[in-house]
Amino acid sequence: MAATFRGFESLIEHGPDAISVIDPQGDILYGSASIAKIFGYGPEELVGRNCLDLIHPEDRARANRALQEILSQPSGPLVWDARILHKDGSYTWVESTVSNLLLEAEVQAIVVHQRNIDARKAAEQERKQHLEELARSNARLEEFAYTAAHDLREPLRAISAYTEMIIQETPLDANTRQMAKFIVDGTVRMSRLIDDLLSFASTGMPAPNRRVHLQNAVEQAMQNLALDITSSGARISQDRLPTVLGNEIHLVRLFQNLIGNAVKYRGTEPPEIHVGAHLRGHEWTIGVEDNGLGIAREDQARVFMPFMRVANRNIPGTGLGLAVCKNIVAEWGGKLWVESESTAGSTFSFTIAAEDSDHVAGLDRQLPSDSLRSINECRS
Repeated sequence: MAATFRGFESLIEHGPDAISVIDPQGDILYGSASIAKIFGYGPEELVGRNCLDLIHPEDRARANRALQEILSQPSGPLVWDARILHKDGSYTWVESTVSNLLLEAEVQAIVVHQRNIDARKAAEQERKQHLEELARSNARLEEFAYTAAHDLREPLRAISAYTEMIIQETPLDANTRQMAKFIVDGTVRMSRLIDDLLSFASTGMPAPNRRVHLQNAVEQAMQNLALDITSSGARISQDRLPTVLGNEIHLVRLFQNLIGNAVKYRGTEPPEIHVGAHLRGHEWTIGVEDNGLGIAREDQARVFMPFMRVANRNIPGTGLGLAVCKNIVAEWGGKLWVESESTAGSTFSFTIAAEDSDHVAGLDRQLPSDSLRSINECRS
């Protein structure tokens, strides 16, 4: 056997990685001198031993399956990680690249190339522990945020309620009545800010994906906005919307923010809003188009930043709605953008993966629009 390996032995004896040659049963026929660097054994101490006996018991069955696989499919090398016994009794993480050269006349054996990956495994374990701790920390933070928000809402409700009682039951001059109204309006804005902050924080949390019909998500969003839609005289139309994989609560929140903004930032005419759906490849592009105030080109990137407001400051808002939308869309790997011109309306579009190819095949590439419908028709 020594004569068989003489041609390449000098190339591998002093390499940084260990080279072993084994027979189909796993018995070690040859080991390079570099084996001592990784396992502490001299090559002569390993020749004649079965390599599977040196593998950690928890990794042995997987290594044996890999050996059988390389024997049955000799077309290419196979790579796997396992813990291998060091001479000092400890175990070392090793990456093994195994090649079946039984049919090579000059080798007629299985060649195993091994390198120490203790540092890599330690880093992976540290990263795993860090992610687990981060998940626990996020869960604690979210629980604290909801508890704090609940505790903040109660005194806000009390301030608002008692101030309303003072306005209704106490004789007040115009100036005092105006100041009382400022208090009530302030509590409303504070309550809205608490809700938006919670919404912004929670969208970064992983959520399970399920089949969601976007038609239902739009309908729920419109029900939540019913008062604003009715009071503004908004008319809403929509394409036939697809079913996607996503989180329904987040999708309702996304449509509620986009449609709500279209109603809020309207022009002098009643809002005309259209929800469109276009299929491009394996991805849907969903757009919410309006005839409102529009957004100047230089402001279009800034509107997605938290607390950034580029519209009329007299319009109520916290500047978090579009930041929430961006977080929601980013959660499933999609894109969110706006196309707009000042005074010419806006179209906010986002992408989301199609549910599956069979479902997509049954839908047109550009779905037909329904005629414009009033809010009452949309809710029926």
